[in-house]
Amino acid sequence: MKHSRRSLLAMKVLTDVVAVTASWFLAGYLRFFVIPGGDTFGSFVFFLRLVVVVIVFNLYFISRNGLYSEDLEHSWRKETTTMVFSTFEAFLLLVVMLYFLFLGKITRIAIGLHLILSVLFLVMGRTIISDYVRRAYVRGKYTRRILLVGFGENLANFEHALHSDAVKGIIVVGQYDGTDGPIGQLVQLSGSHLHTVVQEHAPDMVVIGYPAVEQDRQRAMIGQAVDLLNERVVMLPNLPQSYIGTKVSDFRWTPMFTLNAAEMGVFQRMIKRTFDVVASLSAIIILSPILALLALLVKLTSPGPVIFKQKRVTRDAEIFTMYKFRSMRTDMSEGDTARWTVEDDPRVTKIGKFMRRTSLDELLQFFNVLGGSMSLIGPRPERPELVEKFNDEIPGYRLRHRFKAGISGWAQVNGWRGDTSLERRIEFDLFYIRNWSFLFDMKIVLFTFFKGFVNENAY
Repeated sequence: MKHSRRSLLAMKVLTDVVAVTASWFLAGYLRFFVIPGGDTFGSFVFFLRLVVVVIVFNLYFISRNGLYSEDLEHSWRKETTTMVFSTFEAFLLLVVMLYFLFLGKITRIAIGLHLILSVLFLVMGRTIISDYVRRAYVRGKYTRRILLVGFGENLANFEHALHSDAVKGIIVVGQYDGTDGPIGQLVQLSGSHLHTVVQEHAPDMVVIGYPAVEQDRQRAMIGQAVDLLNERVVMLPNLPQSYIGTKVSDFRWTPMFTLNAAEMGVFQRMIKRTFDVVASLSAIIILSPILALLALLVKLTSPGPVIFKQKRVTRDAEIFTMYKFRSMRTDMSEGDTARWTVEDDPRVTKIGKFMRRTSLDELLQFFNVLGGSMSLIGPRPERPELVEKFNDEIPGYRLRHRFKAGISGWAQVNGWRGDTSLERRIEFDLFYIRNWSFLFDMKIVLFTFFKGFVNENAY
């Protein structure tokens, strides 16, 4: 099994090297021999000599972003997205190096062609490998053997997740030390020591998980697992899903787990804000005819103002005025207690029901983003009175206000909006906050276009 993993790794590295080399050579050929004016941009031979540097840059970022490491979930979309990001990082480093060391010697057209071609060739290469590996799984090649140790809800959820469509080539050899909570129809393994069981069944990965009340039992099993040399060992902590992404640090050899770790640096804030301004301004200009049409429909179909203004809470618990197209009647009050709309809510107008289903009523929030009170991506803003209530009732709710409120968010694109579980919505929001990256924002933007606008729970 170890030999097959090494051969797969070698195949990936070789494919990436060929893809980068081919893109560099082809970019140089097109610029110097096909596109007019190439003779004025330095030597083609000098251009070709830089291919080694280009390969090293690309392999470094591909490796750094985990594309050569083993992953239980082989998602083509995730792998190709990360590949594009890695290629762009290598491209930026290459541009900086060429600017300072070879200013005027390398044509910018050739570098641009290389970026486009390298993305295309690398993604094609990984697509071919992914297809080959999927077919190899059917023949029993490259499969990974997993041993589950312990019992409890976490381990059962892990075993259930292994049956996902995105997880292929997994063989669960059995469950060890699980007599107090057998999982499904898994084979129950016995042995005096974990090392003995591992030697007999030869797993590639050992997954340890116990209930919170079994800490002593788990600690003892971990003591046995750390002695394993050839098997990857992971432990399933008893933590909420929203804590995924939180780092373990130390203070003079004392482990520390920061519960409310969710910080964004100055540079990251600048990137996010720049994208917000450019994207929201572009959206307002492009969507201006639709905005005008919606305003007209709201005005003609029911009496009252076109724009609905409401106080909401954003970053640092600041209160701001959020804009929406009015979708509810003005002659029906919601009462003394703030509440969400429900299905067939009599307060919602006919055009308002359509706008809510399609999220068209929220298009005016691009002006909030442009003004700086909101971001394109972030936790959805709530009313101050609901925030005050949730702060007292739901642990961790205040952490949502580390980031600006957003038009769309990780919870929304996963279906947690409207009259749905507030706890699950908060878990997704906190996961986003703890794992934020610009690439994550781009992923949510993409998901919003495909499944974030229309939602059955938006009444």
